[in-house]
Amino acid sequence: MTTSSDGGRGRLGSLPVRLKAAPKVAELVALVFLLVVDFELAARSAVVPESGAAEALIAGAMTTAFVALVVAALVVARGRLPVTLTVLSAFTVSLLASGIAASVGFPWFSLTESAALAALTVFGVRAASLRGAIAVGGGSLVVALALTLLRIGVDETAILLAILVWGCAVIGGVAARFVRLRRESALEAARRTERLELARELHDVVAHQVTGIVVQAQAALAVARDDPERTAEALTAIEAAGTEALTGMRRMVGAIRDEHSDGKPASLSVGYGLADIPTLVERFDPARERTTLHLEDADAPLPPGVGESAYRVVREALTNARKHAPAGTTAVSVRVIDAELVLEIENDGVPAGAREDATAGFGLTGMTERVTALGGVMRAGAGTSDTWTVAVSLPLETQR
Repeated sequence: MTTSSDGGRGRLGSLPVRLKAAPKVAELVALVFLLVVDFELAARSAVVPESGAAEALIAGAMTTAFVALVVAALVVARGRLPVTLTVLSAFTVSLLASGIAASVGFPWFSLTESAALAALTVFGVRAASLRGAIAVGGGSLVVALALTLLRIGVDETAILLAILVWGCAVIGGVAARFVRLRRESALEAARRTERLELARELHDVVAHQVTGIVVQAQAALAVARDDPERTAEALTAIEAAGTEALTGMRRMVGAIRDEHSDGKPASLSVGYGLADIPTLVERFDPARERTTLHLEDADAPLPPGVGESAYRVVREALTNARKHAPAGTTAVSVRVIDAELVLEIENDGVPAGAREDATAGFGLTGMTERVTALGGVMRAGAGTSDTWTVAVSLPLETQR
């Protein structure tokens, strides 16, 4: 049973590879078919009664067929060679062949060569720089007209057909170029978003612990002489905060470097939930002199991301409270009300200037984005004269 299942997965896994290779295979089959047609026509043209004409026709037919083979090979190899080298080589070979055909008076037209030149025109316009794309378009027109005038002659129908094929190739190249640029723009936007997300993660993971280390160090210095026991407690808290900061950083770096066994990138998030909030509050205020916590149903099942986001909101709010109102008191409430997880973090002792600066922080912006992404609502602002309140509601049911 296991072997059969693995074999099925292997066959399914190869399907995308086959689909990706299908256009290349179809292109190769078409070029081979056109080459066969060109060689067949060249062989038939060799049967001519007059020996002099026969020699000229054989030389011209074989030369044209050889040129078609070279240009077709460049089409197949495109993407593996520089764009300029590939397109310039094909155009040069085609122009030389047209010159030879005109000098020997052999009016032979190669289907393979024409199709290959059109494909290379699309490729050059799509992949080259803007100036290179313009040069490819102009050079392609010159080659198409030279191929028609030097091998067929001044024939209005042939000239119009050549211009029509050239125009279709250029339009196809421009469309493919637009798709490529749009895809590159989307990839760059995704990279920027990922970098911003990483910056928010770094802020969330480190800012709380670093701020705690600074505050605890200041407290240790203040009580070092009068209360050695509290100094030891402060140093222990500093050690714990520093250890957690290093652990969080290692988790993030590991998430960036490593991949899961299924090949998918590991998440950059560090897993926390409601059950971790009491430890967070205790680390913020070990003696519980300035902080109160009301937490309901810490082990209740929550939708993906809700528990972690709630933890991060509380952590950011406590960090801001410690930073802007170190002497104030903070009340944290986490409850489930009417299918919503409701968080309220209120602290007092906030100076007026600090309340104005708090609205522009990266942490507040990151919290708002996290909550909004989960379909929740967040409000952060000043309450009374010296208070600051963060209120968040996160839905516990799937948003449709």
